[in-house]
Amino acid sequence: MSHDYSTAWDALSEAIGAAKGESAGSITDQDHLTVDQRLKVAEVAALLSIAQEISALNPQNTTTSDDQGNQVNGWGIIMKKAKPKPVN
Repeated sequence: MSHDYSTAWDALSEAIGAAKGESAGSITDQDHLTVDQRLKVAEVAALLSIAQEISALNPQNTTTSDDQGNQVNGWGIIMKKAKPKPVN
């Protein structure tokens, strides 16, 4: 998980808590929220989850090795060249 996601989740938790007069809350503690506020919490949580999934699918976030031992990203772009093997 990216640092941005955890920051956004923390902010959402703080907003839920603030609505109850507390410093922090939980996404599962929504009894004190209005229907509109509950819908907004669900919307923000859904957007954060979607963003996490899209980020995980981004080929820039994955690396593999090619036949020569080079590290390549999901697009096939060499990110780190393999060290040449010594010739005996």
